[in-house]
Amino acid sequence: MTVHLGTLTVMSAIPEHWIPHRREDGEVIGWIDLETAAPDLIPIDRLGRPRVAVSESPLAEEVLEEIGLRFLLNWFDHHGRRVRIRQISDDGVVVTTAVSDAIGDVGDEFTLDFPPGAELTEIGSSDR
Repeated sequence: MTVHLGTLTVMSAIPEHWIPHRREDGEVIGWIDLETAAPDLIPIDRLGRPRVAVSESPLAEEVLEEIGLRFLLNWFDHHGRRVRIRQISDDGVVVTTAVSDAIGDVGDEFTLDFPPGAELTEIGSSDR
């Protein structure tokens, strides 16, 4: 999607046919893809990963509610490195090799494009 702000043009990685789904506090927990498998709908989790297509909007919302954001606390593999997600936005995913957010636990930190796709693979629950 392209957004024009005066003379500034901002590109978003979120396609226009992805409708955001928010939890009660307003936080986006995913999207519902209205076009790719039409007339079916595809729930897309917060990392931009498509889930199994469903036939109705309430079912897509239920899938996203069940997934939630808990998986963001898990460990992930990025090209053979064990990382965790430090921050996520529609513009990128900040990952770190640090085990915790403690001051002395620096680790390596880098930003991936959103959605990160197959370069970021979930490998298991965190110790946090």
